[in-house]
Amino acid sequence: MTIKSDRLNQSTVLMSLTGRLDTASAPQLERKIKQWGDDIAELILDFQGLEYISSMGLRVLLQTQKNMNLQARKFIIKNMNDSIREVFEMTGFISLMVKEEKFVIIRKDEKNRITLSLNGQMDSENVPSLAEELAVVREAGKVTETETIVIIDILKLVSISPNGCRLLKEALDETAWENRKLHIVNVSGDMRGAFQTAGMGPLLEA
Repeated sequence: MTIKSDRLNQSTVLMSLTGRLDTASAPQLERKIKQWGDDIAELILDFQGLEYISSMGLRVLLQTQKNMNLQARKFIIKNMNDSIREVFEMTGFISLMVKEEKFVIIRKDEKNRITLSLNGQMDSENVPSLAEELAVVREAGKVTETETIVIIDILKLVSISPNGCRLLKEALDETAWENRKLHIVNVSGDMRGAFQTAGMGPLLEA
């Protein structure tokens, strides 16, 4: 198994797992998680490339979830394939583990550039969390007093409701500032019409 760790911002780490999480590789994941210690408030595990998980792997995840809950930190598992989800359901870990979120925002900070990747299903209930993130981005951008490129990446956005689209436009307008340059990228054909109807056509990357 390979583990790629990315520090997305000061408080969030994304770990992307590829291959098999079994007896041989579970200690590797445990060590990687412990390396971050109490230095982060949120840990996201991306299972998109995970092909197999054993009982030992499940135990590492369960212990991680318990430890992070005790410290009021956030633990998210996303992009489970059907075979991994079946293992979680058969063993009862779906109910024991932190609930997999239907909508996740992943933020990555670079010099004069911030990317917000929207993952999962977005509706009107999700917009406040995105609006909060955009407000944080605005305050950070205003401090620099230089042009900041903000990218909204919807490559992994499965769906967005019409009302969610409208509220997203409002949130983008309300959190704008003079030196922000905004782009919405990776818009699929079936979503492009909804974004244009909501008045976000000029922001869409061709």
